[in-house]
Amino acid sequence: MAMRMGMSVGSTTDASSLSDQVKRYKLREFKETDAGDYQQPPKGGPERPPNPAHEALTDKCIKVVVDNFAERPVHEAVPAKHMREITARLPVDMDPTVTAVYVFDENYWKRCCIERFGWQNCQIVEHGLTWKQLFFETYLQERLEGHEAEAGDDLTDLLECVTACQDYIFTLTIRELRSHLDIEQVCQLLPNLTKLDMTYGIKKCGMEYVRMMFGMKISDSNCLARCFTSAPNLTTVVLSSNLIDDDLLRMLMTGLIKNDSITHLDMSHNKITNHGVRLLSKLLGAQSVLTSLNLSDNQIHAEGGRYLGRGLRTNDTLIDLNLRLNRLTDDGGRMLLEGLRQNNTLMRLNLSSNSLGSETTGALMSVFQEPDSPLCTVDMSCNNMNSIDVISLHSSLENNRALTSIDLRMNPEVGTDADEALDSIHDIVHANELDVRN
Repeated sequence: MAMRMGMSVGSTTDASSLSDQVKRYKLREFKETDAGDYQQPPKGGPERPPNPAHEALTDKCIKVVVDNFAERPVHEAVPAKHMREITARLPVDMDPTVTAVYVFDENYWKRCCIERFGWQNCQIVEHGLTWKQLFFETYLQERLEGHEAEAGDDLTDLLECVTACQDYIFTLTIRELRSHLDIEQVCQLLPNLTKLDMTYGIKKCGMEYVRMMFGMKISDSNCLARCFTSAPNLTTVVLSSNLIDDDLLRMLMTGLIKNDSITHLDMSHNKITNHGVRLLSKLLGAQSVLTSLNLSDNQIHAEGGRYLGRGLRTNDTLIDLNLRLNRLTDDGGRMLLEGLRQNNTLMRLNLSSNSLGSETTGALMSVFQEPDSPLCTVDMSCNNMNSIDVISLHSSLENNRALTSIDLRMNPEVGTDADEALDSIHDIVHANELDVRN
């Protein structure tokens, strides 16, 4: 090939050859000329900012949607893969009334629970195994507990919040309600409410303790009574530690007697006496749907045991009855268990700490000897049973195949001469439990 001046053929023409272009190419060196020129970043230093022209159109759209989500939320028209990216970028401090309707990603609600409120001990099992339900049930609880009408808090804003999250409220738990607002207005907006757990107390009152700040008032009982009649899906009511006496219970009964959905009723740690038990025994009638009744730590005496025993004779729904920490005495325990002999549904009975003795033990033996008795769990701890009672109880359990648990601890009059009977009772109960499992 002919060569001219070390250049290949074509170097003197308008179009150079490829080899000529390669030889003429020189690497560009960056020099520090002035402060305005670009300087090549040192190794390990900050990278060059991304060029907006190189950003994908989808990323730009996602950024715009995230920046304007509070004013113009979207959901239906966005593909699922892009919606996941949008919710991953959304801030956790957005208005819950907006995100309740348009955000369904569980990862977002988990971030809200942990980052926004710092709820580190989140029991998701108690909230339907969904983070969104956990968020809104706890968020509504905080809003209700923090509402103070005297401080000028607007009830309209609170009710708007309830309306926005109504689809995700199944359990409403309140530990203080300083405003004593009409709870019926809240429950009417919650069509899925199944459990209501309310305590009219005060958190962290310190030296500002005032007796009138604690407990349920007459207006509260009236509101709850109306709530019971207007909540068709309500199944569990917990009104523990509300200083409920017989007068307040009489008002509550006006709503409870008309309700046909409540199956679990907890009135523990209150001031209910025999007259209140007489009212509650009406819930055990022929139209009863109650399956669990907790009246522990009240002021129920022997006469109250007679009312409950009378109600249990004809009841065919109650499964669990808790009467621990009352004052039934031996006579009241006997009348209660005499009514239980004709009952074919009660499976769990707690009579702990009621000063029960030999008469109650004899009635309990008759229940155990009934061939159709379903009673499987009994708590007779912290009573006045003696060694003879335990030995007699053992003889009544020899042919029993239903009892799987019985607690006879803390009966101070039971001596060492009953140890053999206690061991035999334990063996019988353990064998029955194994039979049930198999």
